[in-house]
Amino acid sequence: MMTMQIFMSHTQKDTKFCTSFDVVAARVGIKVFRSELENIGTPAWITIKQEMEKSTAMFLLVGTQLVLNQELAGKSIEAQNSWKYTQNWISYEVGLANQLGIDVWVLCDNVKINFPVPYLNNYDIRGIDFENKNFWWLRERLENYQKGNSYPLGWNPDFQFTCLNASYDAVFNLHSPINKGDLLVCPTCLEQCTLDLGWLV
Repeated sequence: MMTMQIFMSHTQKDTKFCTSFDVVAARVGIKVFRSELENIGTPAWITIKQEMEKSTAMFLLVGTQLVLNQELAGKSIEAQNSWKYTQNWISYEVGLANQLGIDVWVLCDNVKINFPVPYLNNYDIRGIDFENKNFWWLRERLENYQKGNSYPLGWNPDFQFTCLNASYDAVFNLHSPINKGDLLVCPTCLEQCTLDLGWLV
């Protein structure tokens, strides 16, 4: 039986977050292709395309270092160039995954995303905590991929979220339980939404 693969887009500096994701995937028996963003072989686009074509889903891991990379972009030419390079690869990978028709996930490690993701269909902001249900939640999602299932937009109407910023019309499956009155940063337009009724709680 062929091992199922998922494509991870991340920065290698977010070591703990990436390792935690790897551990969950390994326990399920799914191979993870780690796109290092800053350090991929040349020509990079060929490797990325080949590995994306083998993958069932793409997961963009947004950790503290990836957020910091964007924040530092305005402080020096070197940091700005580094961020442009990273952002270009993220956009390419997301666009390629969309073109191939595979699920695009954005997982935030308890950080507020500070750069727009042009397309996604699944969003979670809780990170991966081995001591609570987040670990089991992610394991269940990956096990479903092993069974041949996926999470397209609208797979469960209760999870489908429409951004409150009408000019963007961003729609995605929101997997995070959010309390009434909490703020949610939309990963497409970066507007903050206040949830008057809570979400999945």
